[in-house]
Amino acid sequence: MVHISLLSLVSICAWSFPVQAQVVVTPTQILSFGTIAIQNLTDNVNVRIRNNGTFTTNANTYIISDPQRGEYLLTGGPASSTYTVTTPATVTLTGPGGIFTVDNFRVRPNTLVTNGAGEDNFRIAGRLRSVSGTVFGDGLYNDTFNITINF
Repeated sequence: MVHISLLSLVSICAWSFPVQAQVVVTPTQILSFGTIAIQNLTDNVNVRIRNNGTFTTNANTYIISDPQRGEYLLTGGPASSTYTVTTPATVTLTGPGGIFTVDNFRVRPNTLVTNGAGEDNFRIAGRLRSVSGTVFGDGLYNDTFNITINF
């Protein structure tokens, strides 16, 4: 059995709006697919983190330490303003073996609005998957990804 610890995908913020404020996005809980074990290296691996923070796996994937959705605090935005968060379509995790892909990113809540101080909390969930027949080594597979904030 191969054990793989998948660490955080930490977001980096870009923004676009005509205001003098400095928007900062701080992770309060990193997006992590936990530590997993793979039963059969010739079968797919699939871990899906749901919007509510729960997760599912396929029969080939065993959870050693739980995955968790990413939770983020936005500060420095315009007061009481709607905004969007754009994520990449896919991110490739690299490590001591084959490649994992993270996709199906979902940002919640559906409507994002800053409070009177220009702050808000949002969550990002996603899916981890592999390609059949890939050989993985024990170790960390991680990467970062950029998000775009638009007001």
